[in-house]
Amino acid sequence: MVLVIAAYSLGNEQFRFVACLLAALVGLCLLLVRYRAPRLTAARRFSVDVVSVGSPVTVTIDVTNGTVGRSSAAEWSDRLPWEPGATEPARLAGLPSARYSSRGTARLEYVLHPPRRGIVEIGPVAVERADPFGLSTRQTVLGDSRQLIVAPRITPLAGSGFSLAGGDGSVRASRRNTAGNNDDLMTREYRRGDALRRVHWRATARHGDLMVRQEEESSFPTARLVVDTRDDGYATSDAFEWALGMVASLGVHLVSAGFQLHLRETAPAQLVAPLEAGGGTGHDVEFLTSLARVALVVGRHDAPPSVAELDQHGPIFAVVSAPTADTLRWIVGQRAPNEHGVAILVDEPGSAAFETLSRAGWHCVAAHSTDDAAEVWAAALDDEGAGGESYGRSLFARSERGHG
Repeated sequence: MVLVIAAYSLGNEQFRFVACLLAALVGLCLLLVRYRAPRLTAARRFSVDVVSVGSPVTVTIDVTNGTVGRSSAAEWSDRLPWEPGATEPARLAGLPSARYSSRGTARLEYVLHPPRRGIVEIGPVAVERADPFGLSTRQTVLGDSRQLIVAPRITPLAGSGFSLAGGDGSVRASRRNTAGNNDDLMTREYRRGDALRRVHWRATARHGDLMVRQEEESSFPTARLVVDTRDDGYATSDAFEWALGMVASLGVHLVSAGFQLHLRETAPAQLVAPLEAGGGTGHDVEFLTSLARVALVVGRHDAPPSVAELDQHGPIFAVVSAPTADTLRWIVGQRAPNEHGVAILVDEPGSAAFETLSRAGWHCVAAHSTDDAAEVWAAALDDEGAGGESYGRSLFARSERGHG
């Protein structure tokens, strides 16, 4: 444009000719980019449809040239829901027509490490073409986006610390304890109608009350997991995300160990319990999907545990942070007498919850939202035989000093 103005201002015919030629070239480039766009299509897939935070997932995109002629070289990038918003641009070579050649489809791949939990849309892929002279470009969006389920970070946990088989061959969930005082975990108080053959004399002598062996009605031992999902139960979002990661890791671990897991929430139910009890992998899609979708909500789940739940005598776990007094009372009521309960408290701003649950018979372990879930779980298993509360508190204190 500057050259055209200069040519007419100076009245120079040569300048005018060159200016017109360049203007025509730019117009031609614009027409080529706009009207000679190949009909490219894209189809995408993931190596897995459910992935945990930070874990790799391979994204594969097949781009096909549906035109008669060969497509020109271009650059492609895939849109992402996180910063910087797209993958780094990469070269897409020119493709022959898929109508006449098997090489008319290009396979594009990259590895994605989702940084945050949620159900997100990946894509669509954007292709940017330029004319042969690089004077103009045009971006085309190919295909559709696809939903990826990003569950909380799942950490492999060490041995469950629970034995699955009782001495009489029945399946039970009993706490391992080398001191020999594990009778409480497979016994309950005598009830009218119980057969005398079920009386556990050693537990009876220790408690002073008649105790009977607890028999499981189901084929698999049961465990319950209490999760605080109230919006007033966490001081920070990091604490909530860590708690969900612990719930995911613990749920997968217990189900893999053969437990039938029941979930209880302090707010209206959002989570779906894993279904693969009895040695399955525990990676139940609905369970992980519900963890990807769950959010803090207002309200409280007022329903008390059923008689059947309190009669299961399996282990019960709670993952909380800063529960209110009402929530604490509700959690305390979830545990039956002689039932082993483990509470994991992440980023608790004080010590009220820790002390309340400890007095109610729960075994408590304090954690920080930067702690490794496997180390916290190891503390939950080992604390009772090594100074319980002091070890959990020291783990929390070390984290506080490291971040203070």
